[in-house]
Amino acid sequence: MLNVKGILFDLDGTVIDSESLYQKAEIKLFKEYGINIPDEDWKIFRGCSEQNFYTISMKRYNIKEKREKFIEKGRKYIKKEFKSSLRFKNTFEDFYDYVKNKYKLGLVTASPKHSFDYVDNILGIRKLFENVITNDDCKNSKPHPEPYLKMMYRLNLDPKETLIIEDSINGINSAKASGANVISITGSIDKEDMPSVFRVIEDFNELKDIV
Repeated sequence: MLNVKGILFDLDGTVIDSESLYQKAEIKLFKEYGINIPDEDWKIFRGCSEQNFYTISMKRYNIKEKREKFIEKGRKYIKKEFKSSLRFKNTFEDFYDYVKNKYKLGLVTASPKHSFDYVDNILGIRKLFENVITNDDCKNSKPHPEPYLKMMYRLNLDPKETLIIEDSINGINSAKASGANVISITGSIDKEDMPSVFRVIEDFNELKDIV
């Protein structure tokens, strides 16, 4: 078992089952501009901050639209998908009940505050964690370690006594750079692209013999 005092969670694809919803929304957005995204390109967007997603996609696909208008359209599609279909990741709630009274718990997301607030209104996530960090709280986004280091500071945790659960390449690299113990929950990364981590799990049930 790991000797840790705190567990930090990523949000999208880790705590909430949102990656497929983002992709559905983004497909609809790109179709407005006559663009079909190749399957291999979706890897680029996993774990991106909102601003990076729009910056990369507008440049990569030469989208001739005002940035603010493009972002506004994207947010509308995402909110529609979330409102109808957003759920917690399978087995997360059971694992949360298992650890909530044993460890300090923090949530670290690359999403901006307005996106997190929308998710919170649907699922009531904020109350589950001692502290929440969004992309708005940091100068540097994942894969930079700042988001996780800032959360450790807030919770008075040393990296060696911290476990981070992530699902994206950017998130895993951010977590590893912070010096913490890192576990990847499968979903959005092909095995051949997976950075090395302490352990890879299929769902949260596998963590009960670790913490």
